[in-house]
This record gives sequence, structure tokens and C-alpha cells, in this order.
Amino acid sequence: MIFTYVIYNLALFFSVLFSTISERIKSTSNHIPLVLSFSVVFLFVGLRYNVGNDYQSYVYLFKSIVQGVNTHLEFGYYFINKLFASHFDGYKYAMIICAFITYLFLFLTLIREKILALGIFFTFTFELLFLTNDQIRQGLVIAVFLYAIYFIEQKKNYTYFLIITLAAILFHYSAFLLLPAYFINRKLISSYIWYIAIITSFVFYLKGFFQKILLNIISFIPYYGERYIKYAKFITPEELGSGLAVLFWVVLSLFIVSQQEKIKRPIIVNLYLLGMIIYLISLDFHLLSRAASYLFYIKILIFPLYIKNEKNIFFIITILTVALVFFELEVFLDLGKHGGFPYQTIFTE
Repeated sequence: MIFTYVIYNLALFFSVLFSTISERIKSTSNHIPLVLSFSVVFLFVGLRYNVGNDYQSYVYLFKSIVQGVNTHLEFGYYFINKLFASHFDGYKYAMIICAFITYLFLFLTLIREKILALGIFFTFTFELLFLTNDQIRQGLVIAVFLYAIYFIEQKKNYTYFLIITLAAILFHYSAFLLLPAYFINRKLISSYIWYIAIITSFVFYLKGFFQKILLNIISFIPYYGERYIKYAKFITPEELGSGLAVLFWVVLSLFIVSQQEKIKRPIIVNLYLLGMIIYLISLDFHLLSRAASYLFYIKILIFPLYIKNEKNIFFIITILTVALVFFELEVFLDLGKHGGFPYQTIFTE
């Protein structure tokens, strides 16, 4: 466990260090630390072995593809696996390629927003890295969506947003849920509305209100509704740490509500806060909560953008400290829900 704690912190330290150096250098030589930063993150994720709750599921999918079993996988991920079907451990190459695509889009987004170092910091501390280790296809789609938000803000570029989103569907069918995001309100919504909506959603979550409503709706679906209710695993506030973790994200989202005018990016703010509400509504349901995460992980952009515009050094240090402490506790105490511990590589399997 000590190795895991040390290796996660080393990856965080060097990726942020190299990206910071890259941002400080104005000449073309900044490409060297930029590549180093990308390599640290990409290889850290791409070369892992049996890290992430779904890791073995992806191994099973690869073997099923090799054997010609109909997996109903999205074409993009199926094609990547098929490329290496002749290799016994071809799934490792497929995961490496997916990690490369994921972090290529993420780095392009962070560079465009001029928040590379902060973005990488929050990628580690606010769990996106853990998610990409676990939910490979969805992690890739999240990175693509973060890149595509720019085209939502540029209202005339709907075609580009549509093309990018349709490409993401090649890796996870749920990406089609992102299409309505283009029509999000383009002006800041009253802070009072957000306060009421988020706090009410959190209280309803604690009371199990959403679970009862959604279960009743699902129960009306012939055959599949009954099967889902029978086999689904639900997250409850009483589970160790789950209530505190949810409260942590709620408090941070309320902080963003209070600071939304400083961020000066209403579309990103609205998408993130809407994602927080959907996250609370769907948290009891494994499949629905995955769909909500596309908006929820905009937090990787929202906090760097806030810090970029914040002049109060106390607020900046506080946010960075809270994020780092959250990360350190999660790694040291093995509190993550994505199965990121212990860390090992394909060279030490």
C-alpha cells in the first residue's frame, strides 16, 4: 500500500511540475516539458494492470471478441480490440490506445483554456484519473465532451459539436445523452435558484426520495424493469463514506454557485451545476449515475477556471489544500469507489 501511495503522489507531482514549467516557458522549447507531463499521466494510466473495478470486465470483453462472441460493443472500442485480437494479451494494447486518446483530448482542452497545470492537478485530486482507470470507454467520452464544450460556447459551431459527439458514441452509446447539452441556458442562472435546487436534491437523496420514484417508474417497464430491480446495486447514504463524499461534492458545488460570476463562463457553470443535480437524482442507480458523470466531471474545468480568475489568495490556497487533502486521504485510506488501489503495472503483474 505504501508503494501505491508513493506512486500516485509521484505521478501527481511530476505531471503538475512539468506542465507548470511548460506554461512558464514562452518559446517553442515548452514542448519538451509538455510532452513529459503528458507522458507521465498517459503512461501512468495506460501501463496499469488490474487497476479499476471494470478492468477484468474489459479483459473478458477482449477474450469474447477474440472468440467471436457477439458483445454488442460500440464499434470504436470493438475495432481497437479487434486490431490486437491475434495477441494473447491484446487487451493491454487496447487500453493503452484508449488512455492515449483520453488524455490527448484532455490535454488539448486544458491547453486551450490555459489551465494545464491546474487541470492536471484536479484530474488527480477530483477523481477523473481514477474513473479513467476504471470506466475506460466512459472516461474517454468524458474527455471528448470536455473538449467539445468549446463548440457549445461558440454557438455557430453546432456541426463540430455534433460530429465530435457522434464520434464519442463510437466508444459509449450513452454519449448521445450529451446532444441536448448544446441547448443549455447561455446566461448565468440566479444563485438562489441553484441553492434551492441543489440543497433540495441533496435532502431528497438522503431521504431516498429519488430511489422510490425511479424504482416505481422502472417497475412499469416489462421484463427488463423487474430484472433491473432484482439485480441492481444501490448506493445508500448509510454506506461507509458515501454520505460524506456526496456532501463534499455538494458543498463544493454550492461554493461555485456563490462564485459563478467570477468564472465568467455561464455555459460551463450551468452544465456543471445541472450535472450536480442530475448526479444527486441518479446516485442510487449505477447505470444512471454513469450517464450523469459527463456533466459532473466538468468540475475538472470549473475549479481551474475559478482559480484563474480569483484574486483572493486565501480562497485559492483553501481550494487547492482541500483538493489535495481529499486526494491524499482517498489514496492513503483506500477510500476510492473506482478500485484504483493497489496500483501495479503490466511489468509487475
